[in-house]
Amino acid sequence: MIQVPCVTQRGALSRIENLLESIVDAVSSGNELVIPYKTPRSSQNGTNAAASQSDDRQADVVRFPGRTVQEAKKFEALFRIIEMSHEALLSGSFVTKRNIYYQNPDLFKSQSVVDDMVDNLALSLGVGREDLNIVAAAKGLISGPIDLILRDGSSHSCDIPGDTGMLLPFTTSIHKINFRSTRWLLVIEKELKATFRTLAASQYCKTSRAGHGILMTAKGFPDLATRRFLSILHTVRPQLELFALVDFDPHGVAIMRTYKYGSQRLVHEENATAPRLRWLGIRSDDIVTNAFPGRQEAYEASQGQSCQDPANQDSVAYSFDGCSQNERPAKRARTSRIEGTCDSMLPLTQRDRKKAVDIMGEIACTELLDMDGVDQLRELQRMLMLNIKAEIQAVDNYGDIADWLDGKLSM
Repeated sequence: MIQVPCVTQRGALSRIENLLESIVDAVSSGNELVIPYKTPRSSQNGTNAAASQSDDRQADVVRFPGRTVQEAKKFEALFRIIEMSHEALLSGSFVTKRNIYYQNPDLFKSQSVVDDMVDNLALSLGVGREDLNIVAAAKGLISGPIDLILRDGSSHSCDIPGDTGMLLPFTTSIHKINFRSTRWLLVIEKELKATFRTLAASQYCKTSRAGHGILMTAKGFPDLATRRFLSILHTVRPQLELFALVDFDPHGVAIMRTYKYGSQRLVHEENATAPRLRWLGIRSDDIVTNAFPGRQEAYEASQGQSCQDPANQDSVAYSFDGCSQNERPAKRARTSRIEGTCDSMLPLTQRDRKKAVDIMGEIACTELLDMDGVDQLRELQRMLMLNIKAEIQAVDNYGDIADWLDGKLSM
């Protein structure tokens, strides 16, 4: 049984009360009311030249009555969020962003407005979203032989029958974790399409040749709560091996990188990364093995070509037909489908290719490029060269994905 460190609010309550006090003082003195309000972009621009600093300062606050009706309404919406956060912090309870919206739909107009305002308010105050006791509705699922003991004394086993898994609780409510005999954790991109649900239903986490493990998914792009839960396991159980199973496409790579390194949009959020997370698959060698049987040698010979400038890879794809180990694959025109492959594989779109190049740019700009970063660069380069994207099901096209996982997890 491992105890989870209690996460403090990093002074969120005192900062909110100081802000409320300044607003009351401004009302008493008849001055303009001001709420600090930074966005990720304005925060980055704060280090720009002096000519732009004046504009940045104006963008970093919201005033009342303000210069426009829109600014006055924005102040009202922000003040309502601050009020609800203050109430939640005083009572020790939590409020969801969804509840904030549905209590004031006419004020906020849409859920996305609430989402952005909460994240930007946290950034402005120098705290995390959960430090405000404001959380997103639960999204992540978990399945496996571990127990979560909450701070209210209740115990929840994640080892439940069926294919649905258990909804992850708020990370701040977790007091202890009983890992039992688990040795690994697999983060899966998808809930449906024969991935998380199929593996959960078959109790793969208890039948794997790699030993007992944990299955987890955020049902697509990871939310902050799921990332923080993974970060907790990463911290309190260093010997737990962490793996990611995502589609072989730029979106899948972005999902894996968000779990591992965090989100650029929420860069101020702490305890939401898992640096030990390893990219299990699917990868280029899986695609070649399953889609192009008998052409592995040509693929290996072509790997030396994968370090070309990706900007020059936008107009051609490569065919491995009839290539010897010393021959460069012949250029061919793009096709609308991948001939001879399964339904889980498609050509990259222009949007996919742009996304891949953007991610490669992010990796290349990293101050200290580690081996994981180099590996990700190579896989993205090969993805562009092969001109293929593939779903996880590509490795399950002619067999059970459990067999493929056993081979990968046991390596």
